[in-house]
Amino acid sequence: MSEKLNKDRFVRVCIKLDELRFKNTIDWGKLGVNIHKNLQLTYSERIFLFWLCSMIDQFYPYEKVWTDGEEAMLTILKENPSSFSDVSKVMHNLRKDKLGRMMADIPIIKGSFKLIRDDYLRIKNTFDYLSKLDIDENKSLSFKFVKMLGNAIIEFKGKNGILKLTKFLNDSLWENASVKSLSPLDLEKFRREQRKRLWMFIMFLRRDPSILKIFRGALIEVYGKIDGEKLFSIWTNEECFSQNEIELPGDVWNIRLFRAMGIIKNAKEMARKLAQEYGISPSVFDVTFEIGANACRRKECSKCPFGENKLCHKGREKYCSIISWLFPYYTKEPQITCQPEDCPIGKDLGKNLCGGKVDVKKVKH
Repeated sequence: MSEKLNKDRFVRVCIKLDELRFKNTIDWGKLGVNIHKNLQLTYSERIFLFWLCSMIDQFYPYEKVWTDGEEAMLTILKENPSSFSDVSKVMHNLRKDKLGRMMADIPIIKGSFKLIRDDYLRIKNTFDYLSKLDIDENKSLSFKFVKMLGNAIIEFKGKNGILKLTKFLNDSLWENASVKSLSPLDLEKFRREQRKRLWMFIMFLRRDPSILKIFRGALIEVYGKIDGEKLFSIWTNEECFSQNEIELPGDVWNIRLFRAMGIIKNAKEMARKLAQEYGISPSVFDVTFEIGANACRRKECSKCPFGENKLCHKGREKYCSIISWLFPYYTKEPQITCQPEDCPIGKDLGKNLCGGKVDVKKVKH
């Protein structure tokens, strides 16, 4: 196929997979159980817990972060901290790595969860900033966190709203510094920085139905029914906070996905270029988050939006025609022929994304 047609099919498949993911086709399952199902937590505490978990997902696989990591962050919140000194009480074995960065262990049922790299510092900065924030001094830090988000929604709504809000969170909570310039030049510079989990937090806070439901509850909890609903409607309004401003989180799977298509340029820049061309969000190309090579290697086909179509199996359970096409670097000689009359990419799932008739004797997924 020509480069243009190949690129077009690639983009359209990513768009479809992205749509399916954020329609709960792929849910959280056993991940983030406390965030989604712990009735003892207020909505504000759940959103704050979601923020803390987003910060520690810098090095670990996301399964570990949203299970053991979530338990560790919940251990911190159970201290009902008013400052980082309260948080540090549950941290053990404080030490520095070779680069002088602080590390610590947080006790969990299975032993301990290690805070590594810059995660310790970002957690410290978050608690330091919120504890000094002049907002409802007698309220919990979870309450202050949601209040801060609500106030930011009012302040940054409009053009570049998502970008301004993300940079605000980076400057204030991640770096615990006064918010730096939000000029177009500084915003563009910030977009080029690697802020993988910060963009992941924004993406799910703006697009994931289950997280949106919790965030709505938190805003109502903090601001009251009328004002909370108004803030939520502003947050979900495309004219105020456009999804197309959400950057691609710079993950290793994103990079491999583009390389598999023969695209060796910077993944974030290429995602932005394709997003502008197709009028979509660069985050659409983060389809690897839930259905990438990790899930394929474990053969977790139930999570795949194409998994209900048994054409993927038929006695060849270790192969998946869809994934071997979308991630050609992963499987070896799948030997599953294309079936254009009953293709799982086509019909209702993919609107015939293959783009025409295929000679089944010559073409394989």
